[in-house]
Amino acid sequence: MSGGPTPPAGPGPGPGALERVVPLLRCPVCGQGMQAVDRAVVCAAGHSFDRARQGHLSLFGPRGRRFPGDGAAQVAARDLVLGSGLFDPLVAILAGVAREVFAPGTGGVHAGPARPVVLEPGAGTGFYLAGVVDALAGAGRPAGALGVGTEISTAAARRLARVHDDVAALVADTWDGLPLADDCVDLVQVVFAPRNPAEFARVLRPGGTLVVAVPGPGHLEPLRSAGGMLEPAPDKSDRLDADLADHFRPGEVRTVDVLTEVPAPVAVDLALMGPSGVHLDRSGLEARLGPQDRPVRIHVEVHTYRALPAGRPPPRPGEPLQQ
Repeated sequence: MSGGPTPPAGPGPGPGALERVVPLLRCPVCGQGMQAVDRAVVCAAGHSFDRARQGHLSLFGPRGRRFPGDGAAQVAARDLVLGSGLFDPLVAILAGVAREVFAPGTGGVHAGPARPVVLEPGAGTGFYLAGVVDALAGAGRPAGALGVGTEISTAAARRLARVHDDVAALVADTWDGLPLADDCVDLVQVVFAPRNPAEFARVLRPGGTLVVAVPGPGHLEPLRSAGGMLEPAPDKSDRLDADLADHFRPGEVRTVDVLTEVPAPVAVDLALMGPSGVHLDRSGLEARLGPQDRPVRIHVEVHTYRALPAGRPPPRPGEPLQQ
């Protein structure tokens, strides 16, 4: 199995994380700022959104929820796999990037915020976001970081709301726009989740950092082939820079590439926790894979980007980015 510590789950965000995120919110219906009123958040136009008793806050626009997202079975499978330590090397890289971004004394664009805001759209259970928030705690900043996770799946949002004291869970659709104000986020990280470049650029502060983790070409093999899982697009990584080019300039790329063996139950949950889960049957998959341990390659590329200044065209290759 892979090494590295599994990020500890906090006892739950309580009201604190959501209270701290309210000043950063904007109404998904009219775009105005919001304030907390009892267990709801309300904008000046009277649009009100109630906090669920499980701790998350749903902020859908006029179109409402168009997709259900991951179901309870997929979320449970993801919890078991992530708890096994298989993706701890990816957490370590994401945490290392965040520490570099917010390193005090560097004089960079992120050196100023006393309490940086880290956003993860499509955060799932919050595993990666909690790892980054933990890594930033005490890193020269007494208040640590505020994590904001958005997720369209209610089942995932319930887990996200309990993952860490300093993580706020919002239920929202990345494609419909993020319910956050302009220029209020210091770091956006996206891990195997949908991307909305224009929205990421809008919510990031000038010069903010975007981190995107995508599967490498060998990710999950040979388990992927043995289990009949969906194949990732062969040019997924190559298309990434082009998809983001209007708003971001690419930076360093870091890679996780680990070959390990996983117990049969973990292999089954690994196959079921992602997009392939809706196409696979657990009993059929168990019969297909058998009871033996399975080799699996964790191959992930972590791309970093700097937000372009508003109104400035994308730079030509080799052109320095002006602040």
